[in-house]
Amino acid sequence: MAVNPTRVDENRPIRALLSDQNFLCIWLVGGVTGVIRWFQLLAFGVYSFEITGSPLMVSAIPILWMLPLILFGPFIGVFADQISRKLLLSGSIFLITALQIIMSLAAFSGDLSYFLLALASFVSGIFWATDMPIRRRLLGDLAGQNVSKAMGLDSATGNATRMLGPLLGGGMLQIVGMFGIFWLSGVLYAVCLILVLLATLPGRAIEPAAPSFFRDFSSGIQFVMRDKVLKRILIITVIFNIWGFPFTSMIPIIGREELGLSPFFVGILSSMEGFGALIGALLITRFADKENFFQIYLGGTIVYLSGVGYLSILTFVAGGPIHSFYASTVALTIIGIAGACFAAMQGTLTYLAAPPQYRSRVLGVLTLCIGTGPIGFFNVGWMAESFGVANALIIICFEGLLALLLLWVWGNTINMREELEDRISG
Repeated sequence: MAVNPTRVDENRPIRALLSDQNFLCIWLVGGVTGVIRWFQLLAFGVYSFEITGSPLMVSAIPILWMLPLILFGPFIGVFADQISRKLLLSGSIFLITALQIIMSLAAFSGDLSYFLLALASFVSGIFWATDMPIRRRLLGDLAGQNVSKAMGLDSATGNATRMLGPLLGGGMLQIVGMFGIFWLSGVLYAVCLILVLLATLPGRAIEPAAPSFFRDFSSGIQFVMRDKVLKRILIITVIFNIWGFPFTSMIPIIGREELGLSPFFVGILSSMEGFGALIGALLITRFADKENFFQIYLGGTIVYLSGVGYLSILTFVAGGPIHSFYASTVALTIIGIAGACFAAMQGTLTYLAAPPQYRSRVLGVLTLCIGTGPIGFFNVGWMAESFGVANALIIICFEGLLALLLLWVWGNTINMREELEDRISG
């Protein structure tokens, strides 16, 4: 069945998007599943530390969530172009709903082991890997000429779920335990399934054909390696994902072990990074300009890494855990704002710096760079196991800043601002 994209309303594009039932259903699916993702990550981290006492085991949980993104994400994209995306999306939601039922029964019976939690994390990561090639692609198709506004709305929603999810996860974990976490997840996923079934969605994007995935992906890597500007942009992405973002896996441990907080207050602490990301996304929408895109990107990375180092110092402050809790919430908010600057600009700069005929392939290389995150999660988990959480955060802070310094020394002959302005204007 043909689906008419949302009509253009230049004066009120967001209202035009949300007035379309099909777009609204798919957007709501993204918001609800985003909340589930972040409150499960928080709950899994707290519960893993309680039953294992190992920071390394805690850091393995987000690794398992992220691995399918790089292992299966590009293949899911090729697959999704040739099969009904409504069938793929509804089928994946049905399977992840069934998983929640199984896990809730295990939690209720007292048989919820770390192995089962790790398995659930990996399967949930497979579902997460479908979001970009299936759900977000559907959003773009449904939005018509409002596609940029649709993606901006979805990105802001994603940042909001990073705030709401940990708050909900911490409260649920404290009140009803892991059974409540999985029970609520199952209910919310079932709601998402109903939303997808109610929507009228585009079918497959292309006729089945033999994909040239490996050839195109290889040519994208070769192009990036020859382009100094793109290479520098993507190296910063690698630095952020190895030495920056993985610190988030340590927030539950900081809250429980260093500050002695209850699960509810650990949730509040974790939500502050998402709160800052939401503020940052709104500020970028209002003030970002093409002339300062790279400065926002690099500056956000530097502030983010510096904030991680400051957060570790707070655990040693003589003012005690209460003082450190309030100071940590402020630090995490600033870290979230900086992270939003990085996140908004990495895709934008990569897109603008690449010539149109190479953009899809270069964005595929960007996905590969983001996929270096599990290395960082293992790194911070191993160091926290060996030297303590606070020391691990100080170490990754200095490692990341040193890597940026070396990148600056290596590439100081490149005038990024002028080069990017030439490419954007061209």
